[in-house]
Amino acid sequence: MTPLEELARLLRKHGHGAQAVTMGSLAAREEARVEGAGFWADLAGPDVFGAEDSIAAVTLGGIDGEVTPELELDRAAFRRALAAVAQELRLRSFASEDSERWRQRLKAG
Repeated sequence: MTPLEELARLLRKHGHGAQAVTMGSLAAREEARVEGAGFWADLAGPDVFGAEDSIAAVTLGGIDGEVTPELELDRAAFRRALAAVAQELRLRSFASEDSERWRQRLKAG
């Protein structure tokens, strides 16, 4: 499972339907491998790595959700997958200011 597929799965699992659709679409585009720079630009864009209302800004299970061991594990997996995506953007020279800001934040823990 790719980091994008994992993000889509976790978003869907925890009731973040609109973001899950967005991430699922990006995962399908990644698998198709036909778009090149347009795909990477969209992945680095505000829908995924924006400051507010982005996938990176999602708190799985909601801010007020009951924190269970499973939710903690899913949140950790979510952060790892986001960090992997941000790092991939950087390595491919497609990082945006927002994706770099999130990469640093996720790296710091």
